[in-house]
Amino acid sequence: MSKCKGCGITLQNTHDNEPGYTKNLDNEYCQSCFRLRHYRDFRRVKQAVNDGETLSFIESFDGTILWIVDVTKLNQSMHSGLLRAMIGKRVLMVVNKRDVLPRSINEHSIKRSIMSMLKGIPLSLMDIVFVSAMQRRTLDTLLPYLEDDRCAFVGNVNAGKSSLLNALMKRDQLSVSPVASTTADVIHIEHEVYDIYDTPGLNAESNLLSKFSDEGLVLLSPKKTIKPHVFQIYEKQALVFGNLGAFIIEPKTSVSVISYLPIKLKRVKQERIDVNLGLEHELMIENPKYRKHNWPVKDKQIDLEIFDIGFVSFHGELKSLETYFDEDAEIVYRKALF
Repeated sequence: MSKCKGCGITLQNTHDNEPGYTKNLDNEYCQSCFRLRHYRDFRRVKQAVNDGETLSFIESFDGTILWIVDVTKLNQSMHSGLLRAMIGKRVLMVVNKRDVLPRSINEHSIKRSIMSMLKGIPLSLMDIVFVSAMQRRTLDTLLPYLEDDRCAFVGNVNAGKSSLLNALMKRDQLSVSPVASTTADVIHIEHEVYDIYDTPGLNAESNLLSKFSDEGLVLLSPKKTIKPHVFQIYEKQALVFGNLGAFIIEPKTSVSVISYLPIKLKRVKQERIDVNLGLEHELMIENPKYRKHNWPVKDKQIDLEIFDIGFVSFHGELKSLETYFDEDAEIVYRKALF
C-alpha cells in the first residue's frame, strides 16, 4: 500500500472523511496534506496517532536519537514515556525555535534549567544544541550527527520536527502545520548522505487546544521573534490573556513580569477581570470555564509555563500569585529559565 509523502499515513480512496483519503491512489499526498501544502488549510489534518507504537519504535531504534523540544514549551517537552524510551540511547537534545526568543537570552542559563528538569532521570545527553528551522545556518551543528549514524527525530506534537527536516533536506515535503499530529506514521527519508526517520509527534497537548479556532492555532505558532512584554507591578493587579484567563499579582514592593506569550497581556484591576474576559480579543477560546490556583512565592525568580502556548516570568518578591484560567489550561511552576 502506498503511503502519503507528507504525513506517512496509508493512502485510501474509499472514505473521504477518514485519514489518508485521496481521490486517486497514484497521488503522492493524502487530501489533507495536499490542502495543507497548497492552501494552508489545517481543518482536516489531525490524525489519530498511537503513542505506544511510536515509543516501541524508539525503544528498538539502533542509532542516534535527535530529541526535538520547543524552547517555549520545555516542561511540556518532558514526555514521561519518551524519557523512559530514550534511557540507554545516544541522545542529542535539539532545542528548536530558538529564533522565537530574543538573541540576548543566555543559552547557558537555559541549558542549566534543562539539566535541572532532567535531574534524577538516568538519561545521558550527548549535547544540547539550539537551532531554528527558519534559520538554515543554525542547523549546521546537526550535520556531523546525521552524517555519522542513522538518526531518528523524536518529540512532542508541534515541536517542529518536520519543519527541521524540511529545512535540512532543503525541500518542502513533510507536512508542517500548527495543528497537532500531522505526521501519522514513522517516515523513512531516503537521502544520498543521511539515513533519517521522522516519528509521529507524541501526544502531550492539553485539552485547551481543542477550544481554539484554526486562526487561533496560527496565532499560537509565531513565525517571528517574540518581543517580550514587560510590566512593572507595584500593587495588586491582574494581567489578562485574551479570554483564556488572568494572572493576579500582589508584590511585596515591586515585581517585574516578562511575558513570552505570542499575544500581549492586558493590565487591569482585579475587580475588572471578569468584565475583560468577556470582551472580544484577538485570541479567543470557546466556552471558557475558569478556576483559580495559588502558586508558591518563596522564590524571587519564577516562570509559569502554559502548555501549548508559552511562559511568563516573575522577578521580584511576591506576597501572592494566582492564576484564573480556563479549567483545561495546564500550567506548571518552575524556577526562571533565565
